[in-house]
Amino acid sequence: MKSRRIPLFLLSAALLILLASCGTQEENVPEPASSPLPAEQTEAPSEPTDLEGDPASVSDAELPPENEPAEAAAEEVPPEQAAESETHGTVELYQLAPEAESLLMSYVIVTPSKKVVVIDGGTDGAGQSSPAYLPSAIRAILGLGQKDYFEVEAWFFSHMHNDHYYELAKMMKRYKETDNYKIHNIYFDFPEYGVEWTSSAGDRDFEKANFEILVKGFDNYYKTVGFSGIDGADIPEDRWTAPEGEEGYYYSLVNGAVINEESVEEGLTIPVDGVDFQILMTWWDGSSTINNTSVIIRMEYDGHSVLFLGDCGEQEGRRLLEMRSAEEVKSDYIQMGHHGQGGPDQAFYDAIDAKDSIRLWPTPEWVWNNADSYAIGKTRSWLDLPYEASDFQREKLFKTGRDFVAGCYRSYPKQSAKAESWTEKVLAEQRVAVFGNP
Repeated sequence: MKSRRIPLFLLSAALLILLASCGTQEENVPEPASSPLPAEQTEAPSEPTDLEGDPASVSDAELPPENEPAEAAAEEVPPEQAAESETHGTVELYQLAPEAESLLMSYVIVTPSKKVVVIDGGTDGAGQSSPAYLPSAIRAILGLGQKDYFEVEAWFFSHMHNDHYYELAKMMKRYKETDNYKIHNIYFDFPEYGVEWTSSAGDRDFEKANFEILVKGFDNYYKTVGFSGIDGADIPEDRWTAPEGEEGYYYSLVNGAVINEESVEEGLTIPVDGVDFQILMTWWDGSSTINNTSVIIRMEYDGHSVLFLGDCGEQEGRRLLEMRSAEEVKSDYIQMGHHGQGGPDQAFYDAIDAKDSIRLWPTPEWVWNNADSYAIGKTRSWLDLPYEASDFQREKLFKTGRDFVAGCYRSYPKQSAKAESWTEKVLAEQRVAVFGNP
């Protein structure tokens, strides 16, 4: 085979390219990590940039292996972003009821990062002597087993009646370390402990014996887990430990620490993982009954809003509209005050366009079905709904999705103190809203 002579100009060009390449690699080779910096250099050189100010090209040593996609190697998703991605930025709202007969109000909110918020969580009647249902319900909502650990980021109370606080009273009074959960922040603003209240009908309006279980529960819980402050409260560390022998210390320490008349007037909002809880109103010296001491909360997320009225009555409803404009109070979802009967008057519900909202009724079956003994029929008529519950059912108005009644669910847990009884069928029935982009 005859050899071919390579032109001289090609050899020269190749030699120049080879020299330039070797020079570039030599300049960009980093010193070993163990090599000390020169004496005159007190810090590592900044990342080289090109003339436009962008980082220099990635060297071969920094490239991912050939069998690994560059995108996967170059970027790791932080755990908190991964959690947010898994939940798709949604917020779930549950109106819980362990069964149809107990008088109670119990809401659980799950935020985009799966933080748990509870509003009230009480029980009365048949459920008062039963084991606490909320730990099992929360575990089921989070997809956990009966003994798995969970945390409650924020727990709000509206007022000091059994059907609104007694679940937490049972949980804290009996709490021990093996119960395997933690409550980070408890927010409430109750009037002075021990005052004897009377209802508008002149009846005794305060179950002191039951309330003492809540007060003692605070002491037991915080002595067991240790108190470390409440978000938004200025409680010095030297007050975190209860004085020896002092009862009711932690209840008094937490009560009104964040929610109080002054902070509400200043526009108090408590944020939890992107969900805002605006405190619209709390009790005042002119509150006539315990129901009218209810803390009123407006939850906002992603353009959606939910109004929690607690047991707000006529007096409190009028006062709220004196303090706030109707536009500030209007919400997509409205929890009907005082279980839907004997609460705010028609003028209040008309002012906040309750007819156009989705209504949440924390109402037991025996109240919902008894328009003669309770004012529930009157409230329904204000909303252009049938006065009688039987007509409501016959007209299949539940299928419209505008009214969720806790005493009229199709599914309840068979054993509410067991997580496995809160099946997906039960939770789907009691999940009243999902906000955000699933």
